[in-house]
Amino acid sequence: MHMKSSLAQSQWPVSVATAPACEGCGLVERCFLAKPLPDDDGDCADIVRRRYPIERGERLYRRNTPFTSLYQVCSGSLKTQRETPEGDLVVTGFFLPGDVVGIDALADRQYQSDAYANIDTEVCQLDFERLLSHCAHKPGLNAWIISMIGSYVRRKDSDLSWSCSLQTHQRVLRFFLDLHERLTQASHTQSSGLSLPMKKQDIASYLHMTPETLSRNLAQLRREGLLHLHDNRFTLPDTTRARAITGL
Repeated sequence: MHMKSSLAQSQWPVSVATAPACEGCGLVERCFLAKPLPDDDGDCADIVRRRYPIERGERLYRRNTPFTSLYQVCSGSLKTQRETPEGDLVVTGFFLPGDVVGIDALADRQYQSDAYANIDTEVCQLDFERLLSHCAHKPGLNAWIISMIGSYVRRKDSDLSWSCSLQTHQRVLRFFLDLHERLTQASHTQSSGLSLPMKKQDIASYLHMTPETLSRNLAQLRREGLLHLHDNRFTLPDTTRARAITGL
């Protein structure tokens, strides 16, 4: 792993204005950083570091370090993980193109987890301290920040609801259904085969089950014709049926 280039500890580049244009990014149409920030009259210039590469296995930020920035995934995939009181590692979230990482650090001003790249990834970095110091008195910007936080809370609440209420095979199916929708939304295509952007052992950790339990449930879903999974590519043959089973 290449830990020395952790973004949370790095300095801003001298020539931010010369970074790759947003037009080269597949998220430009729905990215909250691609458009001018609300009420920006120039005070918010250069607070975004665009399309910063993170290699597979590289750490984006470290748990319990001071919160400085939010990050949006441009391409690839990130995971967050932390240790339990017993010393075990548990995956707390997966972040795909369009997702914002680090919002949970706002309360205590410290990152709550370690964030790693599952595969080669690009992120945009939003310097939150500079954002607040230069733009705090702008109502449109404040409303935008609150909306961003609200969207994160709504998603976490939804994840908690289905992870607690569904049976094991339903939780696995719900995970793949959610992953399918997020990946197709990011790519603007209804692909017949999507690449799995994380390890199966990390999926098991996130779903609070052993890898063996995950494997058994994957086999069950394949037998029932609900999931095709081969060489880390997957399809959902009948999303309508999958929605009915998971209550989505």
